[in-house]
Amino acid sequence: MRKGGSERRAVMVRPRVHIGAVAVGPGKIDLLREIAQQQSISAAARAMSLTYKRAWLLIETLNRGFGKPVVEAVAGGKGGGGARLTPLGEALIKGYGALEDKLAANAQPELEALRALLDSEM
Repeated sequence: MRKGGSERRAVMVRPRVHIGAVAVGPGKIDLLREIAQQQSISAAARAMSLTYKRAWLLIETLNRGFGKPVVEAVAGGKGGGGARLTPLGEALIKGYGALEDKLAANAQPELEALRALLDSEM
């Protein structure tokens, strides 16, 4: 048994997939999810402890890879501008979430074997 007791930690399925020349994984998807929630690239970056430059580079990688934007600027009013996901950005989040769910549901024996490694004496 592992030191610290027999607590069970969930095994999360967070795949990284290559779609054409672009890699899509948890970091980029989490950033898109945060932008959708915050309606701002800079606020999303802060929430994820990323620099604005790093967040923008991740977005640009997706934009280049898919050949169209995943995030678009929103014209500012009194409080300034912001950002929102394009239909492509929304579709990426939805598709990636479906992939996570399907992998988790169909890989239970493998996930249990990995989880058992937490309690092994190896």
